[in-house]
Amino acid sequence: MKITELDIFPLSVPYIPAIQKYVPEGNWGHPTIVRVHTDEGIDGIGGGWNEHVLTPRRNLEEEFSKLKGKNPTELNLMHVPHPFNVALYDIVGKALKVPVSYLLGGRVRDNVPVAYWVMTQATPEDTAAEAVVAVKKGFTTLKFHTSRESPTIERVKAIHEAVGDKLALRIDRGAGWDLRETLKVARQIADYSIECFEEPLPLVGETLRGRNPELYRLLRTKIDIPLAWHIGPDATEVLRAVKNEACDYFNVHPSWDNLHDCLTAAAVAEAAGAPVWTAAPALAIGIHYIFGLHYASVIDNATLPADTAFLMEEDFVKEPLPPVVEGLTDVPEKPGLGITLDEDAVERYLVRD
Repeated sequence: MKITELDIFPLSVPYIPAIQKYVPEGNWGHPTIVRVHTDEGIDGIGGGWNEHVLTPRRNLEEEFSKLKGKNPTELNLMHVPHPFNVALYDIVGKALKVPVSYLLGGRVRDNVPVAYWVMTQATPEDTAAEAVVAVKKGFTTLKFHTSRESPTIERVKAIHEAVGDKLALRIDRGAGWDLRETLKVARQIADYSIECFEEPLPLVGETLRGRNPELYRLLRTKIDIPLAWHIGPDATEVLRAVKNEACDYFNVHPSWDNLHDCLTAAAVAEAAGAPVWTAAPALAIGIHYIFGLHYASVIDNATLPADTAFLMEEDFVKEPLPPVVEGLTDVPEKPGLGITLDEDAVERYLVRD
């Protein structure tokens, strides 16, 4: 089998109303889908991240030129650049008649816990309305981003008034409260269903390695709410957190150009007895979302709900996405990704030269 041709589909897609009302008028998502062909008639699809600008065609064509003519079954797909890695996983899975999860190491669960997502700017009223949507869709965990300007306590209370304790809340502060602010918020919402605080404390410097693990350890002694670090694919940060007893959970959001590092970080957390979740299905259209489910299904300690964020009004998948039932969604079992590109939808949102 040889890689032969490439189709590129640059798209412009409106956000769902719950998102669009908080972004400038006309500011849409610009995901790019790729379809890779082979000389055996097997093709694969990839792409669909939450890009804010279109990916330059020349960049994709340049990367594809390095893959053209090669046999995808002989490549280390963990190190193929995104979005071609996803497309090639799809091809190899179809060729071998196995789902992508098999190629990623073998699934340890047939369904993945998933969390609904609400954006930072949402008011308490809008947050509550989205909580109602989340419950109707079958979710049992809701993640919302917040900020100093965002009324966090009021949002928590609004959710509770709307749906009671049907949703566990994951509150992502994005490294901004100081210790006193975090304690104040924690004490006022202690009686509500809070899954964890993600990155509540400020950074020293501009990277996530600027966390103060001693301060996190102190915070853990003062509140009962679990703490999470968003370490991405950085196993060294897992080691630093574990050594300092700085947090309870990890968000192992992958680097899409090096999937191996994320699996390594998750494995280090597992050795320390720490559960993780992955943001692999989040901020994406259907192709990326489904790949994220395959990905989450192979991580032994990914027992916490994966971040999901359906930002755009179209998912570009022909089949209905697997429903969420009691917080869980099935991982496709068909070969490859297990989905088909909706070409009619592509045609509607295609950006033409």
